Amino acid sequence: MIDKEFQTDEDKMINRLEAHRDFITWVIKRLEAEGIACERTTGNSSSGDILYYNAEDELRVKEIVRQINSEYNQ
Repeated sequence: MIDKEFQTDEDKMINRLEAHRDFITWVIKRLEAEGIACERTTGNSSSGDILYYNAEDELRVKEIVRQINSEYNQ
């Protein structure tokens, strides 16, 4: 992520929330492309940001998330 200069604390918080929103949307699209049915959670769910329906998909979901982390968090 590029370091930006923000005029207010609120601007910085908005930027982080927008980046998080966009990232979760991207992950959901990637999971769906892999054939994994999922959706975004709401209400600040303590279960996380993405709900997937089949327990059998858990290992694949974790693998995809690890892959994304290794690609973009170096």
